[in-house]
Amino acid sequence: MRRKSGLAVLLALALPLFFGIGAHAQDEWKFGIGTGVSSFSLDGDIGFPTAMGGAIFDVDLDNSDTSDLVASGIGLGGFAAKGKWKVLYSFGRVTLEDTDGLLRAEWDKDQAEVAGVYNFAKTGNHVWGALFGARHIAHDWTFTTATETLNVDESWTDGLLGITHAVPFATKWSWSNRLDAGFGDSESSTMFTTALNWQAAKHWLFNINIRATSLEFGDKNDIAKPDFYLYDIDETAVGLGFLYTF
Repeated sequence: MRRKSGLAVLLALALPLFFGIGAHAQDEWKFGIGTGVSSFSLDGDIGFPTAMGGAIFDVDLDNSDTSDLVASGIGLGGFAAKGKWKVLYSFGRVTLEDTDGLLRAEWDKDQAEVAGVYNFAKTGNHVWGALFGARHIAHDWTFTTATETLNVDESWTDGLLGITHAVPFATKWSWSNRLDAGFGDSESSTMFTTALNWQAAKHWLFNINIRATSLEFGDKNDIAKPDFYLYDIDETAVGLGFLYTF
């Protein structure tokens, strides 16, 4: 069964997943911790099991469609760096709510990531890094009507391989990029992030970032199975981040 979704849905993280932290190697350990906000658009399909069989919902939402859905959110990310090595980490949890007639939907979405980056080359001011790590995602849906409640819980973990790029172009400004692909529990996962970074003060870094993600988990051919779940979404996000470095 396939139908246009009357429920608004949103994928959100409370922080950008990648901060540019400067292109030059550091002889001593350097650390950072921060957070941020993002505005999202979504395009794709989400599928659930129902009492009448599996259902796939079309999702086509711009930033204004998703702006009113977040009930709560928390996120944190940061890095540790020394020499040519960086360790990146992030965690975000968002709760989304919507009501369509007698049906109320709530979505808890968790995402956690740990990645290492080794800066393997420098061409002029441009620094290139190899990225590897893991990303864990968990979805918890609750659908409530006047007579029943349906819970759908799914989680998966992907290994990550990717490349990073960073270049300073002024005393306090730099540009950073990241491209990674996930492999493991999902069918496919890719993410590209680009960020314009401003070192506003000795310990404070701000950025404007754009992130494009394509994620597919589950198989449409499994629609008849009682544990059917499909998440096949392309997401574009624009965010603001800030980071305290020390």
